[in-house]
Amino acid sequence: MQSHQVIEAFKAAMQESGIEPPPDLVADGVLHRYHISGHKPGSLNGAYLLHLDGYKPAGYAENFKTGVKITWKSDGQLKPTTEAERSQQEARKQQNEQRQQEKQQRAALQAGKLWAQAKEITERDDHPYLIQKGVDANGLRLLPAWIKRINQDGEWRNLVVKNVLIVPLVDIHGKLHNLQAIFPNIDPTLGRDKDFLPGGRMGGLFHCIGQPTAEKIICEGYSTGASLYKATGLQTFCAMSAGNLLAVAQLVRKHRPTAKIVIAADNDEKTAGNPGLKAAKVAALAVGGLLAVPPMAGDFNDYAASFAGEAEA
Repeated sequence: MQSHQVIEAFKAAMQESGIEPPPDLVADGVLHRYHISGHKPGSLNGAYLLHLDGYKPAGYAENFKTGVKITWKSDGQLKPTTEAERSQQEARKQQNEQRQQEKQQRAALQAGKLWAQAKEITERDDHPYLIQKGVDANGLRLLPAWIKRINQDGEWRNLVVKNVLIVPLVDIHGKLHNLQAIFPNIDPTLGRDKDFLPGGRMGGLFHCIGQPTAEKIICEGYSTGASLYKATGLQTFCAMSAGNLLAVAQLVRKHRPTAKIVIAADNDEKTAGNPGLKAAKVAALAVGGLLAVPPMAGDFNDYAASFAGEAEA
């Protein structure tokens, strides 16, 4: 197979699975996020990675809104390329990696500036999200305004969301790389109540709640982690997504080889394939950890809220 045939086969596999491929799909072995037509302006709900290394090209694609995810391997072998073609492929790959690193560096600088501007908060009443979820701030800060550049009807403009919680996302050494923004309400333009810095690194980053303990919990979202920490007092790592659970779990295991690790799953039983539970199982198995699953659809914050409702009744 030629490289263009591999790309077309991968795009066909995406379409068959219900994932709209991007028009400019490239096979460079780098993770790409892209906009899916029909979704809210500025959203990047599509992701893919396709590499041509070796004789069996392979890839991954995901629609974060629907939860549909595929891993793909080519049925045919990649036809050996000439030395000139290999040089061109390697040059393109290096250029893409360099661009990605530059975007991540810019996002990290922006994260630092915004974090310095933000106000420290300690009370739950400081933000509607904390009240709604029934959780504490745990190191979050409050930003007066979150500015996002979006393309709407073919024109670029600034979207401003006020009174935004920001969650610091750090690496295993505590270095800040990215921020998650949590809005007071769902923004009608974006169609969601959360955002990240564009181009920012995500893999292997987390928000940590609590001081080191012998037993550690790894989960997806912030409110889930805050609920688990409140209930257990155990150090909790919020990986932000199902797809990042494995990377965070492996980092924690590497740096704390004797720790008891619990992977707290999101029970996405209402989503095809239950991606939250599936990813949590993979992470738990990879690090020799335990698996905790809410006995109802949703996450552990939803589970905690169900008990709060009973208490009020």
